[in-house]
Parts: sequence; C-alpha cells; structure tokens
Amino acid sequence: METIKLARARAHVGVAAILLGSVAWSGAALAQDVSNTNANAATTGTTTTNAATTDATTNNAVTANGVGRGQNNNSGGASARGPTDPGVRGGDPGAGGALTGLSEVERQFFDVAKEVFQEVDAVAEGLGPTFNLDSCSGCHSQPSIGGTSPATNPQVAIATAAGAKNVVPPFITANGPVREARFVRNRDGSPDGGVHGLFVITGRSDAAGCNIAQPNFAAELARNNVVFRIPTPLFGLGLVENVSDGALEASLAANTQQKRSLGISGRFNRNGNDGTIARFGWKAQNKSLLLFSGEAYNVEMGITNELFQNERNNDPNCQFNATPEDTTPLESEDTASPSASFQNDIDLFAAFMRLTAPPTPAAATPVAQVAPTGQTTGAAGATTGAASGTTTTAAATATSTLMASASADASSVMTAAAGSSAAQPSSTASSGTSVTRGGQVFSNVGCQACHTKTLTTEKSPLTGQSNVTIQPFSDFALHEMGTGLADGVSQGSANGNEFRTAPLWGVGQRIFFLHDGRTKDLHEAIQQHASRGSEANTVINNYNLLSRDDKQSLLNFLRSL
Repeated sequence: METIKLARARAHVGVAAILLGSVAWSGAALAQDVSNTNANAATTGTTTTNAATTDATTNNAVTANGVGRGQNNNSGGASARGPTDPGVRGGDPGAGGALTGLSEVERQFFDVAKEVFQEVDAVAEGLGPTFNLDSCSGCHSQPSIGGTSPATNPQVAIATAAGAKNVVPPFITANGPVREARFVRNRDGSPDGGVHGLFVITGRSDAAGCNIAQPNFAAELARNNVVFRIPTPLFGLGLVENVSDGALEASLAANTQQKRSLGISGRFNRNGNDGTIARFGWKAQNKSLLLFSGEAYNVEMGITNELFQNERNNDPNCQFNATPEDTTPLESEDTASPSASFQNDIDLFAAFMRLTAPPTPAAATPVAQVAPTGQTTGAAGATTGAASGTTTTAAATATSTLMASASADASSVMTAAAGSSAAQPSSTASSGTSVTRGGQVFSNVGCQACHTKTLTTEKSPLTGQSNVTIQPFSDFALHEMGTGLADGVSQGSANGNEFRTAPLWGVGQRIFFLHDGRTKDLHEAIQQHASRGSEANTVINNYNLLSRDDKQSLLNFLRSL
C-alpha cells in the first residue's frame, strides 16, 4: 500500500512540475509513469493515459463501414460521469461584420465584397463541370456569413438542383457537415491528395449535352481511400495575414522548455518560392487570402479564375464558357463601391476575408485592440497561464499540496495546479466563475503551447489595423497529430500526419469539429487529439487527470470563445 502511495505521489508531483513550467521529468516519462501507477486516472472517451488507442485505419481514411464513425457527431467521450459539451453558444453571433474603424471607402468595399461572397452561381457563371457547392456562403455560414459548416447541409439539395442527376454520397447527410472529399492515392498507388468534386453538372437544365459521371465514391470508400475536410472559419483572417513571420517565429520559439516537456515541437509550412510562412487552410497550405480564394473558387465551385485558369475536366461537351470565367472587369460594374466595381470575384472574396472582424467572445470586449506602446509582438501571447513568470509561487504551492495529498484520487490532481484549492461548480457555459477557471485550466494542462492566445499585427494599409493585438488561439504552425487524425495527404511541406493548429476564436459557435467534422462534441474532439505519434498526447493525459469539474470548466471556457 505504501508503495502505491509513493508511486502516486511521484506521478502527481511530476504532473504539477510540467504544468507549472518547472520540469523534473520528460513528458514521455511522466506519461508512462502515470499510466503504470494510477489506476484511477480518468479515461473517458477513446483515449488511454498514454499513446491513445483511438487509431483508425491507416491514414484515417474512411471505409464504407467507417462512414458512420466519421459522421458520428456525438460519439464517445462523454460518459454518464464525464463532462458535457454545453453546445453551440446562442445569442448574437458576434462575427461576420466588418472590422471596426474602417474608413467609409473601406466599409463600402467590404459591403460589396460580402454581397459577392453570397452570390449563387450557375453554369453560365462558371459552375462545374465538377463542384461541391454553388456559393461561398453555402459552406461558410455558421454562425454568420464567413463562418463554417451550417447545421443543415446545403450539399444535399444542390445534388439535384436544376435537374441534375447526382447521387448524394453516403458521407454527406442533411444534418452532417459540409465536406469535400480527397482521394489519398491514385489507382496506380501514387499519391493523389486532391479534391474530387462531389457533383457534376450532368442533367442540369443549364448544361445541355454534358454527360460526365460522378466519381465512384463507393469504390474509393471500399478501398479505404477517401478522407474529408470541412470549411474553416474566415473571420479575422486579414489580421492573421498581417502578422509578421518574425512574430510567428518568436511565438513558436517561446517557452521551449515547457513545450519540450510536453512533447510539442511544431514547424511552419513555408512557401516554396520565397520561404515565407503559409498560414491558411487545414494544413496551412495557402500563403495568402487571394490564393486561398482562387483555389477554393476553382476546386469547390469549378470556376476558373485569373489564378487557376484551367478547367479541371476537359470534356468539350461540358465547356460552356471562355476561360478564365472570373476576370478583372475593364469597365465599371456600377456597384455601391467604386473601388469594388473594378475587381474580379476572387479579389472581392479575399477582401471580404481581409476586412472581416474576428469573432467576439461571449460577454467580453472585442478581441482586436491596439497594442500598448512598446509591447513585444508575437511571443507575448505565448507566455500566459502556466508559462508566465507570475506562476512561480503557485508552482511551489501546487507541488506542496500534491505531495501532501498523494493518496488522493488522480481526478483531483489538477485542482491545485489550476490555481484553487477546491474545484468550483461548473454549472453552465454562462457561469463566469467556471469560464474563468476554464481559461486557467486551458493554460495549465498545456493547451496554450500550440493554441497561442495572443499575436500582434505589423503595419497595415487598412485604417486602424497596425499594431493590433488579436487572440486567435493558434500558433499557425504544423504539428504531428498522430495516426488517429492523420489523413495521408501531403500539402506543401506538410506531411500526412501534420495539421496546422486550428484557431479557437469563435469555437463556441461551431457545430462540427476536427478537419473532417467527425464529431459535434468538444470533449470528444479533445480526446481525438491523442493517438500514436501525436504531439498532443501528454496534454491529453493532463486533461484526463483533471477532475470532472475542471474538465467541465475547460469546455465552458472554449464555448465562451
């Protein structure tokens, strides 16, 4: 019995040391020791206390039998005693509007850009021959225009719109997320990774004579060869675009010792020509918002443009327009903005993203604010919570408390580390106490090591956007996410196991989580971060050691963002 108590004490003190930045053991040693000595550690969800066994099939490609798992939006995670995701936050979206402080000319430009972003395109405007949807806002509408996948999937209706003969693939459902499908490999075994349009214009009343077939998704599912992506939110991306590479590099380099103890490294996906940091898309594969717009217009809607000039299907019977279909107008289009009247669609899409305000947390001041004079950019946000020097005293207190209570159940290990001697009631996501506590827990378990809270922009040509502090909760770096989330697709320098840290601002109003939208449950999404080879394993171990109330507070905090 005494041996068991000592083993628990060793595990508890090690956890406190890591969480509070005073590292005595390596993250791997801690994970192994906790898993071997603590039979009471929380194991809710599909993750054990070491490298989790949530691995799907190779590359996490979804088979015909795995479609249900991929779409099980409330699967696993929350047992009867586990934390409960409060669900999508109601009230004002607090997102989708223009940046504050824009000039009148800039605001007019934004308004027209937003209108164009919502336009529905037919074949005459360039839709097809293969496509996933017929408007940008169809994918990006939750909780408002510019967001992510809505609750009701518009892809079901577009499949047969205008007389089209498409069959809705089994991974697209009325209440599931908007998805694009990628094939991992070609038939000859070589890498594919590209988007394969879900639908074709065959049979549409505006595409007479076109007779191409949909991709054979059933066959590719049977080959375990299909992976998915859902739309990423677009709010505040102009500010992200204006964060300097130096600020991102400083942020990633901050708190090296703590990150190393947690098993976290990370690197950037860089442009192959100039070496600068790419930061948009699930794998940070796109360098700029303009490139992001041009690629999406071509891949998601099939519309050629001045960045992607060529049709993806060359059947002459399905070519109805001159290419590129989206071009810069040489005569004014007489919009409400004289400036916008001479812009092509992809320029306006980029402008909408560039001028859209970041999401505002619940009951909080706006997340964009001018940085105080002399504030250090980039790395500043990475020194919050447990990594901050202000926690030195708390570290000693927490360690002492854990030593004294070595025989306590491991579910209460994080009580002292979270900065309080007793767990606070979680109640609902609207509980200010619970949300505040959840923010501290977020930092103390190590989430902030990748989900960096604060970054600062550099000089901007837009009114009032220079030296602005933002809180995207992302380092915009690539991290190894293990076999459980791996999709086998390489983009730029990102390999099949790597993903960009997903920004968490606005997460409180998202419905679907992770790159493929496999769950609606935040607790399950957290658990899915752990699997063999993931940089998040130790952080998820720390999360699993939390008391139920602290887990609940963390979920409440996330839903407040």
